Amino acid sequence: MKFEIHIAAAAFAALMVTCAPASAKTWLKTGGASKTPFGHYEYCKRGGRHCGSQRAVAPAQMTESRWAKIRRINTTVNKQIKPVLDINSRGVNEYWEVPKSQGDCEDYSLLKRSRMIAAGFKASQLPLTKVRLPNGQAHIVLVVRTDEGDYVLDNLSNRVQPVSKVRYRFLSMQASNNANNWLTISGKTSSPI
Repeated sequence: MKFEIHIAAAAFAALMVTCAPASAKTWLKTGGASKTPFGHYEYCKRGGRHCGSQRAVAPAQMTESRWAKIRRINTTVNKQIKPVLDINSRGVNEYWEVPKSQGDCEDYSLLKRSRMIAAGFKASQLPLTKVRLPNGQAHIVLVVRTDEGDYVLDNLSNRVQPVSKVRYRFLSMQASNNANNWLTISGKTSSPI
């Protein structure tokens, strides 16, 4: 009987690990206005759909089903899109678009954002976020703001990770009430946003 209880407890613990990523419940803390990335500005001028006012809502309440959607979207887009720099595909340094078959970091993030919205997440819960990689290179990721903390969807990893575990310097992100406005990231906080 004791053995069966231990097995059941171990199975339940394993299930909980797959349901929700472990996190210290960390959110990105924003400060004042930041410069909008040039590529995003041009994308919005062309009529991009990830622009303009949006209704700010609370962080997404997470369920096992929602975690599965997030992981599936991150992995599927990472496998679906061929990594190609804008300079090689368009002949310019920055050209943001929702990709069909190829793109670079911001293009992956735009496609993930589109798919997350189609899966029921709200736009204000999905800010595009500018980071600095350990090698000093600028990079764009998608952040999903949840009641469990902020998580990063990145074309450089199939793992959806809490911001507390990602070794990037977070620079700026879209404002929750207007995707055209970007805010500096002033640090991390363990208080809900």
